[in-house]
Amino acid sequence: MPRTEITRAVLLRSVAYGEADRIVTLLTESRGRVALMARGARRSAKRFAGALEPYALIEAEIALGRGDVGRLAQARVLRAFPGILADLEKMSVAAAGIELVRETVGGREDPDPRLLPTISRFFEVVESTAAEEVLLAFSLRLLALCGLEPNLTSCGRCGRKAPEGKAALFEPAAGAIVCRGCGGGPIKLGGTLRACLGMACSRRWDEALGGRLAEGELSTARRALDAFLSRHVDRRLASGDVVTQVREMQRAYEPRARRSGEDR
Repeated sequence: MPRTEITRAVLLRSVAYGEADRIVTLLTESRGRVALMARGARRSAKRFAGALEPYALIEAEIALGRGDVGRLAQARVLRAFPGILADLEKMSVAAAGIELVRETVGGREDPDPRLLPTISRFFEVVESTAAEEVLLAFSLRLLALCGLEPNLTSCGRCGRKAPEGKAALFEPAAGAIVCRGCGGGPIKLGGTLRACLGMACSRRWDEALGGRLAEGELSTARRALDAFLSRHVDRRLASGDVVTQVREMQRAYEPRARRSGEDR
C-alpha cells in the first residue's frame, strides 16, 4: 500500500460515489491536482470534519499509487472562508475562479508553489468583496502562473514592443496584442486598461483592478478574457455566465424589495 503524506490543499470538485464514499479532486501543495477516493466521507464526521466543503484551505493526508485515483485518508480545515458560503454572489465568483483552476492546472505535476497561496488570497478577497474585478484579476494571475497568460506587451506576430501607456489591439486567437502593421486585432485595449491587465498577471494581481476601471473598460476586459479563454482553454467556462445571471437577478429583485417595503 502506498505511503501517505500530508499536504495543504483546496477542494476543486467532490462527487458522491456509492452509498458512503466520495471522489474528490484536490489542488495540493506537494502534488498538484489529484483525484482521490475518500472512503466513508459521506458518513464520517471525524476523519473529514467539514474539510470537503468548498472554499477552504485544508490539510490533507493522501496516498498516491500508480492508478488515476489515489486515497484520501483524512483531512481538516486550516482556514475557512464562511463569508463566501453566506452570499450567493460571492459564491458564484469563487465558483468561477475554482472552475478555471480545474481547467488550467495539470494533474500530478510539480505545482508552482505560488498557486495555493494565490487561491487562498482569492478566497480572502472574495469574502470581503464580490467585485467582478477580483475574478478578472485572479483569472489573469492564474493563467500567468500556468504559463498561459496573454501577451500584452509586444506584437504576437512581429515582436514589436507596444509603447507603454498606449492603446493596443488584442487578437484572442493569437493570445497577444497585434500591431496595425501585422493586421491588428478586434479588441482595442486602452493604455490604462492594458497596464492594469498586465499588473493582474503579476504578484500584485489583488490590487491591479480594484476601482481603477470604468464600466466600459471592465466590459472590454471581460470580452477580451472570455474570447482568450474560449481559444486557449479546453472548453468555454460556464461559471462566468452564472456571475452575470446572479447580478441580473439581484438587480431585478431589488426594486421589488424596495416597493414591498414601501407598501408596508
